Amino acid sequence: MRLLSLSIDPKEFAKNVLIANPSAKSTTDEKAMEGLELYLTAYRLAEKYERLSTTHHTQETSEILQMLKVDDSKM
Repeated sequence: MRLLSLSIDPKEFAKNVLIANPSAKSTTDEKAMEGLELYLTAYRLAEKYERLSTTHHTQETSEILQMLKVDDSKM
């Protein structure tokens, strides 16, 4: 039996990450910068997940997550 990976909408995922992680910064500019950085990071990670889940021979979520971890450690 082959397990299929989840499909993640990068935009929706990034939006939910922002909602779940409110900023503790004091100024509006700091909050905006922190939010933008978090949104872009979440969006980029979800895009990578989607790309890996469609281009690699494995569709198992745990294997795709491991590929993401290895890829991020190279940066």
